[in-house]
Amino acid sequence: MPRFRSPEVLVRDGDLLIRRLRDDPRDYRLMAGWLTDERVMEFYHGRDNPYPYERVVQKYGPRARGEDPEGVLACIMELAGRAIGYMQYYPARAEEYGLEDASGTYGIDMFIGEPELWGGGAGSRALMALVGYIFEQMGATRVIIDPHVDNERAVRAYEKCGFRKVKVLPAHELHEGVWRDCWLMALERR
Repeated sequence: MPRFRSPEVLVRDGDLLIRRLRDDPRDYRLMAGWLTDERVMEFYHGRDNPYPYERVVQKYGPRARGEDPEGVLACIMELAGRAIGYMQYYPARAEEYGLEDASGTYGIDMFIGEPELWGGGAGSRALMALVGYIFEQMGATRVIIDPHVDNERAVRAYEKCGFRKVKVLPAHELHEGVWRDCWLMALERR
């Protein structure tokens, strides 16, 4: 897959910034802090699957360097100069999502790593900013996201951003020892 080198800062919207994850111990320590916090892990990777520093470097290092074989581009969300969470985007593969055609389709995964900010709108704001970037700069025609069907807070937030439920992806993700159903949610370029 050809490597696309995005700029350091993808989106700046007032006090919100979405930038690339850096191949830097400080960013890896941030990620390790979030990905060992059981409150965050309940929704991302699973509480039984923590990512301490070394594991973060192993998985996210290639993404930070633009060397991920799947084309995943890793980002950090900042609000008022404070890192608050993680986002990634990637070209979607039709077979992974049961799509007839995934051309022009990008997937997004994200989490707010600071639980005290949950429900305050920062995630929705960052999601819409990244979606705008993907449509405008990447030429996407559709963006998809796939929350667990029982993650009602995430589903509501994505619907608020204009995503609509397309279908259930049965047993789509192994999470805490159980294969979980996920919603395939999509937002089409207007």
